[in-house]
Amino acid sequence: MQSGNLATILDAAPIAMLVVDQRSRILFANRQASATFGYSLDELHGSQVERLIPARLRENHQRLVSQFFDTPNHRVMGVGREVVGVDAHGREIPLEIGLTPLQTSDGRLAIAAIIDITERRRRETESTLARVVQAAMLPTEAPWFPGVELAASSEPADAAGGDFYDYISLPGGRLAVVIGDASGHGFAAALVTVAARSYLRACSSTEGNISRILGQVNSLLLRDGLEGRFVTLFYASIDPQDRRLTYAGAGHTGYLLAENGDLKQQLASTGPPLGWFPDAEYPCEQLEVVPGDVLLLLTDGIEEAMSPAGEQFGRMRLLEFVRGNIRSTPAEIAQKMHATVHAFQAAAGQHDDATIVVARFHANKDLPPRRS
Repeated sequence: MQSGNLATILDAAPIAMLVVDQRSRILFANRQASATFGYSLDELHGSQVERLIPARLRENHQRLVSQFFDTPNHRVMGVGREVVGVDAHGREIPLEIGLTPLQTSDGRLAIAAIIDITERRRRETESTLARVVQAAMLPTEAPWFPGVELAASSEPADAAGGDFYDYISLPGGRLAVVIGDASGHGFAAALVTVAARSYLRACSSTEGNISRILGQVNSLLLRDGLEGRFVTLFYASIDPQDRRLTYAGAGHTGYLLAENGDLKQQLASTGPPLGWFPDAEYPCEQLEVVPGDVLLLLTDGIEEAMSPAGEQFGRMRLLEFVRGNIRSTPAEIAQKMHATVHAFQAAAGQHDDATIVVARFHANKDLPPRRS
């Protein structure tokens, strides 16, 4: 291959570039090709391109080279099917390859633009694992609980996220409703939520005091070493006998709304996020609820959702939405709230996980009434 402008352009490319003749000889390789495959430029120049192909694929590759030169045209390889190379250390590399024919005075050549997609495949694998983790972690449906109608919905910003919610049966016929948010997104955040949820369930099975439960979970997460990650969490225990709500918040708040949709009380956080401080305390608060009251728990992906103009959805829009939809079922409130936030974000898109838990208290303690 003649040197000149083409060689200069190919050498400056940020991806691996090879020029190969009809006999599969590498006539030119740029510096990125050397970095991708681990060979020096001298080792690549003049060698057969099959040295970059796993041994089991070389015979078929030679046929593909012949087919390309018989019917030369631009084509892309590695999209939708496996294409792999092999480096100087025998490590197989997933690749995408674009082939372009080049007619020269010395004959027809092929320019190969090669992208190492190892990192992309790793992220895809992590996303798949995160989706599996997320699906296994979230309840498939809300439990029946006397006098309370429950619903929840979670939408991760990525393939899976750091949000979670749970319903935990407690001694004495009580029910815990939990919402949590691990910092970050993706697979690492999903693993933290798995740990937090598992610890919550284990501690709740042996301890009835919410303050001690959260203290134990905090210690367990700190022991794990979260590398700067933390979990905000709201834990509410519902007692159907005396209509009492006992709660504690670890860097997380909630809302109690009246039957007409007005805000009765913002349920403040009572301690820091889990995984921050070894000696953190999480004191409990108690309040009575009456038929028609609605407990609303959210992660910050709702109120902190951003419009294209950079404006937050905010608390005022949230409360206005609830007042306008208070007669809807808890499931409908959660679904409509997601839709309203999506419309507010518009082209800005979703940048944080968003989870909603709604509990409506009813006069009938035996069964929540059906709404027409």
